[in-house]
Amino acid sequence: MAIRILVADPDMEKGKELASFLVKLGYEADSCMNGRTAQLKMYNKQFFAIILSLDIQEYSGGQVLKFIRTNHPSTKVILTMKSEQTLADAGLDRNTLAKQGVFDVFIGAEVASKDIQGAIEGHRDYRTLLVQASNEGASEEQEMDLSDDRFVQIRIEEFVSIKAVQFDIFIQLRSGRYVKILHAGDTFSRERLDKYKNEKKVEFLYFLKEDRIKFIRVQNFVAEKAAANANISLNTKVSVVKGLSQVFVEAVFTEGLKPLIFDQGKVLCDNVYEIIHKNDDLFKLMRDYSVFDPSLYTHSYLVGLFSGMIVKQFEWESRIINETLVMAALFHDIGCTKLAPEIREMSYLKMTPEQLGLYKAHCELGVQILSEQPVVPQAVKQIVLQHHERISGEGFPYGIRSHRILVLAQIVGLADEFTRHMVDNKLQPPAALRKMLSDPSCVKRHSAVILESFLKVFADPRKIAQNMGQAHEENKGK
Repeated sequence: MAIRILVADPDMEKGKELASFLVKLGYEADSCMNGRTAQLKMYNKQFFAIILSLDIQEYSGGQVLKFIRTNHPSTKVILTMKSEQTLADAGLDRNTLAKQGVFDVFIGAEVASKDIQGAIEGHRDYRTLLVQASNEGASEEQEMDLSDDRFVQIRIEEFVSIKAVQFDIFIQLRSGRYVKILHAGDTFSRERLDKYKNEKKVEFLYFLKEDRIKFIRVQNFVAEKAAANANISLNTKVSVVKGLSQVFVEAVFTEGLKPLIFDQGKVLCDNVYEIIHKNDDLFKLMRDYSVFDPSLYTHSYLVGLFSGMIVKQFEWESRIINETLVMAALFHDIGCTKLAPEIREMSYLKMTPEQLGLYKAHCELGVQILSEQPVVPQAVKQIVLQHHERISGEGFPYGIRSHRILVLAQIVGLADEFTRHMVDNKLQPPAALRKMLSDPSCVKRHSAVILESFLKVFADPRKIAQNMGQAHEENKGK
């Protein structure tokens, strides 16, 4: 049975046009022009989602929202409005929309149908998306001219799918020229991608920015399945999560922290937790890790991964603590998006005093951005605020010391400094750690307990447990 969508918009032409677009995508879509009719339709049928204009009359958009919350709380609400003033006129604000059942908000006279499609598909269970596969095998390749700024790039080995590709996949011939090698609905073939990689030396795949949230959801599903599959190599598991994390952080930094993206962030953190906790050999892989991409997005992923591995060494660690920590690590530099590009892309070690002063504001700017979303836990904001504080008091923005800095913020701070050291000097993790520990000023900045826990990241956990057991037995004998 087709999934039902209701479009409630006072502009009859626009409502019918959007409904027609959704029908072509395989949905059962209906439209109406006022709130009274919308409520009547919802009384007679169960809709998966409603695209509701806050500007409708004869039962206002606010009244329809209350009706949905009371009578159809499982219906997804995608809200459209002409301006922010419409929200204020309805007696609503962004902090209360989630409580009203609103999952996405689009502001402006014209909202692209593709954006609405992305919002709907973003809220659907991934398993239902699999049903949409329509092509057995692969479609013909299609060469086309498209602007580079329309695409998201991912390393070819970091893309994995299940059964069917959910969005168009491209390779780049040159700037502005692309080949669509897989169409949405094609059967996925790892062998085909490996052929591009090995025979044609293709390093990157590309997909359109409008498909970014779909990519994140698909890769989260793949990562979840991969983490539980003992037959899939650890290297593949880490690669999938790396590519997913980079696209997630890029989406947050370029599109803002939308509720839908944040929800996928929680799933991502859970997948990171599963990989860290279900793979005792992860320490071996991390010894030889050599990802030296200096981008903001890769950096945030590495800080999240190392932070999760450090906190695993503590007895009080839990899934909730890990989720909070990795989420904060992924967001720790979000305030940099408010800085000028030349400062954002520069190592703070090379900055002038004036530039450094601007850079140091990114912690507080990050908290300001996160505070716009009530769904972000306070602990995440606090870690983002303190991740550059150091127990010696030489950190920023406040220069606080020791126990006044959250332990989780200290962990992210160490992982952040270590990652920069590793990437800037192109050192594999053990060598980077040795170089850091040989610097007395660096050792002074960080907790000895956390540094010791970081050392354990690169040691065999079974040997540690064995040594602890032997020490315990020796102490009992005494």
